Amino acid sequence: MKASKLTPEQKAANLEARREARKQAKEAARIEAERNQKPVKSIKITIEWKKSRTWGANPHLEARIQHWDGTYSYATATAGGCGYDKESTVIADIFNQFLKYKLYQPLIEIPDNYLNGAKTTLPYGIYISQWRHFSGGIGTDCYYKIAEAIGGKFENVASGKTFDAYLYTDNEPQQ
Repeated sequence: MKASKLTPEQKAANLEARREARKQAKEAARIEAERNQKPVKSIKITIEWKKSRTWGANPHLEARIQHWDGTYSYATATAGGCGYDKESTVIADIFNQFLKYKLYQPLIEIPDNYLNGAKTTLPYGIYISQWRHFSGGIGTDCYYKIAEAIGGKFENVASGKTFDAYLYTDNEPQQ
């Protein structure tokens, strides 16, 4: 018996089905990777402000991440340009690299939390949608409530003319 050949329409439909399956598998892998990030005990953040002829002062962040299992990770982030809060952008970058798993867990409601005059359960800067993430360019002050909502504490430990230092600590180990 001779195998029947596929029509061009069937070939195109099969190709589209394979593309869609790959797209869904890639999305599932991304979400799984975010959910399974290594739990963080603390993040020590140092930001050095470096002058740029074009953009003024730009933040150069270095972070030392301590995990609950006793290991450490290190990361850096920078931001340039103008017209937005660069410091919160580099902080968001580190939070997205190491704390996204917290956005898949129940968040802590913050009492008396208002956004544009309306009571809300999520602080400004946390986005729960298809792409869960911490937002940058929103102002560093937002990260105090963001840390509280994800079960941690964010504090400014030092500041100077050309540097800032922050500490994020998690309240309890994750199971």
